[in-house]
Amino acid sequence: MTPRGVAVVAFDLALAVTLGAAARLAHVLWYRALATSVAVDFAGSVALGLVFGVGHVLVASGDRVFGTAERDADAWVFRPRRVAAAFGVGFLLHASIAPAFTPFGLEPSGVNAVLATGGAAVGLWSLAVRRRTR
Repeated sequence: MTPRGVAVVAFDLALAVTLGAAARLAHVLWYRALATSVAVDFAGSVALGLVFGVGHVLVASGDRVFGTAERDADAWVFRPRRVAAAFGVGFLLHASIAPAFTPFGLEPSGVNAVLATGGAAVGLWSLAVRRRTR
């Protein structure tokens, strides 16, 4: 593997980890600004679903977000079903651990860890989507 190849792999993995960090940051900022209630937890699940969906598009697109790309159907990575799947993972992941919906009683640090791990997993899936579309 060439040094450029190593740099590309490192950058791609950093993108996947960044999606996990973005999920954690969104959760922390959301609950610092708002008190916990059923409505806030539901809206937080929607917000995290959006973070996962947008993150999927950004990670799966990679360099195509900022540069020109071919305009055929195979070059376009914005596939509604995949984005909906990423949104669903973020939404369900948060809803499954939100205190208003479940009796798990995770501490905020545990919730943040679960969201960061889920975000990184979606980021790795997004990288796989990008590799398949090239």
